[in-house]
Amino acid sequence: MKNIQLFTIASSIIILSSCDEVTNPYPDVLDDGSTIVYDNGINLDSTELEQLTWEKYESDATTKRNLLIEEFTGIQCTACPDGSRILLNLDTIYGDQVIPISIHAGNFALPNPDPDSTKPYTIDLRSNPEGEIIKNTFNPANTFPRGIVSRLTPESEGKDKWRGTIESHKNDPQTAIIDLDVWFAPNEEYIRVIIDYEYLFDSPEDHNLQVYLIEDHIIGWQLDNGVLKSDYDHKYVMRRAVNGAWGSSALPSVQGELYHKEYVLIKKKDWKKENLKVAVYLSNRDTKEILQVSQVKLK
Repeated sequence: MKNIQLFTIASSIIILSSCDEVTNPYPDVLDDGSTIVYDNGINLDSTELEQLTWEKYESDATTKRNLLIEEFTGIQCTACPDGSRILLNLDTIYGDQVIPISIHAGNFALPNPDPDSTKPYTIDLRSNPEGEIIKNTFNPANTFPRGIVSRLTPESEGKDKWRGTIESHKNDPQTAIIDLDVWFAPNEEYIRVIIDYEYLFDSPEDHNLQVYLIEDHIIGWQLDNGVLKSDYDHKYVMRRAVNGAWGSSALPSVQGELYHKEYVLIKKKDWKKENLKVAVYLSNRDTKEILQVSQVKLK
């Protein structure tokens, strides 16, 4: 298991977010007794996994509390591109501290596969059923565009409030460390998500660990302020909630204890690897508040 504190110190003197070919240091059975979680269709033991050629991408170390903003949107929502433009602006302003994700859900996200239609919304950006579950929880009124910052408000907010919520919480103390490595096997098109995390506090509450796959620059249909565009650039699209809508158990919150999880996933053929990102966060199981989030880009 990695020592996260040593990683944090070392990361300040090396260039991260790099791509190197590496071999596999982890066996199937980890030293905490857990196992690597494989997608259906991957039938490899630890020795076979080691023999694959991997490209390695690493997260940047941080001493800040990062924030996740989940935007609810849809290809048939004429006002939603205005929200997406604000999302892009926030990404530009705050950099790695704010991690955007666009969840296409609800009736506005429904595709129309008929190419002869006057509104040929042939692109399907939904991530069902998880996207619908998350949208129904935080945007039950089905108002678009809406967004929620690290689930710090009871429900999602209108686009003009997102920056205010970020400003109110961007200097909150860091309560957890997530050291995220993402490996990609180009020959097999496997994505390996390697997570080491540590709590900076003791808590009797339960927490979950969640893994999202995100894709940028998906070109397709979008209604934009009354104009139907066939070449709209969709960014931050949630392609997959890897371990369910709410994640999996993140074990007790014990200060200084190091935990390790891994997922080995199959990249879908229509996902462009160079546009993919992996986001991982820790959340309070009851309140759903996100404690910390980390992201890695596969390029």
